[in-house]
Amino acid sequence: MKKRLFGVLASVLLVASVLSGCGGNNNGGNSNAGKGAEGSGAESTQSAAPESGNAGELKPVELTWYYPLSQLQADQEKVQEEVNKIVKAKINATVKLMPVAIGDYVQKMNTVLAAGEKFDILWTGYMLKPEELVRKGAIQPMDALLDEYAPELKADVPQVMWDGLSVDGEIYGIPNQQINGSRYGFIIQKRFADKYNLDTASIKKIADIEPFLAQIKQNEPDIIPFGLFGTSFINPQSHDDKYWVVPGLDDHFYIKTDDPTYTLQRYPEEELDNFRLASKWYKEGYIYKDAATEKMNDYLVKGQIAVDFNVTLKPGVEAEVKAKNGGNEVITVPLSDWFSNGYSATTNQSISRTAPNPERAMMFLNLVNTDKELYNLLCNGVAGEHYEKTNGEYIKALADSRYLPNMDWVFGSVFNSYLKEGQPENVWEETKKINSNSEVNPVGAFKFNSEPVNTEIANLNAVWGEYKRGLVTGTLDFEETWPALYGKLKEAGEEKYVAEVTKQFEQFLKDKGLKK
Repeated sequence: MKKRLFGVLASVLLVASVLSGCGGNNNGGNSNAGKGAEGSGAESTQSAAPESGNAGELKPVELTWYYPLSQLQADQEKVQEEVNKIVKAKINATVKLMPVAIGDYVQKMNTVLAAGEKFDILWTGYMLKPEELVRKGAIQPMDALLDEYAPELKADVPQVMWDGLSVDGEIYGIPNQQINGSRYGFIIQKRFADKYNLDTASIKKIADIEPFLAQIKQNEPDIIPFGLFGTSFINPQSHDDKYWVVPGLDDHFYIKTDDPTYTLQRYPEEELDNFRLASKWYKEGYIYKDAATEKMNDYLVKGQIAVDFNVTLKPGVEAEVKAKNGGNEVITVPLSDWFSNGYSATTNQSISRTAPNPERAMMFLNLVNTDKELYNLLCNGVAGEHYEKTNGEYIKALADSRYLPNMDWVFGSVFNSYLKEGQPENVWEETKKINSNSEVNPVGAFKFNSEPVNTEIANLNAVWGEYKRGLVTGTLDFEETWPALYGKLKEAGEEKYVAEVTKQFEQFLKDKGLKK
């Protein structure tokens, strides 16, 4: 505790020292950081400057933080009040927590950004890629802010993660340290696996689960055999024995694992086979009839989904998703080894270009990632009201808790989180080992500049938006739909987009020495 408190005070003192030395010019020579406070930069500079290193002498500010949650929480305001007691005492700020239902997050943030709304922090990651936000001018570089206001956080994160979140040599995201590898496979309710004597060792690929889905369909009328609702996709080609996906694009570009030329593959047959499989399973009744329009969580929390597909079967995931499955125990069946597609595509925090208080936002993020009490308050709510400590670092959610986000990875470094019932005691040590040993995508550092084809990308997204959920859930027959869909993609600018990606990718290969 003393060490942590010292670190926080050290941060504040460093702020005081730097700001005093700079005579109020607190952007550390980073003109971009100054632009981030455009319109209110002078006020924020003065407000962030303590006169004596005492946090209480900082001018009070309110921060606004957008992030996604699978379900909005009834006691959100109560937790926010407790959060602000800590934040107020340590950096004289309050924070307005702005959770957004995860299914609406991308659309909500696009609206917020398009409107030029002034806010401070937004969650970025696999749904809202930092490199794309950089090209849109939506987020600001963090290098100087990290050095000045978050030295603990800067030191705690491995350099390889900072490299992965850098665009044109500058850092644009703070990684929520967690599992950085991926390992896809099935999450299966144990009660059904036991009831039907499921031989998990016989399941080596996605299609192998089909006989089990048939048993569920035939014998469990109130249960949905396979949880595929269109917001995600069974996408083993992220990496398997044949392909790596090229990250940071639209998930339809691949390279072959054994191809030294790194030739781009667009819509390979193996990917299209997944759409065909979804069509088949929908017709068999393994996928819910209204999956294209309904929300999966509405059924998952009631324990009505027998099998789910997951791309991160991390240590302790069984305990983490138990509550999401109606409190039913689950087992996992991995179908791949651990691999990593790079860090920008996972889960991070970024600072908005319109942030009124970028300095205090960075101080707050430093706290979230280094103050265990604050982090666990955000993740688990109030001790004694939303959860209870059971043994050592273990906690148990209280019955009928009104705050149970169960998404620790949204807020900050999970290595500071309390352990959930059923998680191995060494879960974080094992997670760090996986991070160090996962096979890394050889082209994971590629970052596409979408500016030359922004119009085409918008048009292509509109076409995919029309068809995606229908195809992913199998509601639309793939063989009947694909020719018309592909024709619309070509009209929307598919060929120009592919040509631009190819041009930039070839240059990336040359710059990295992967291709002469």
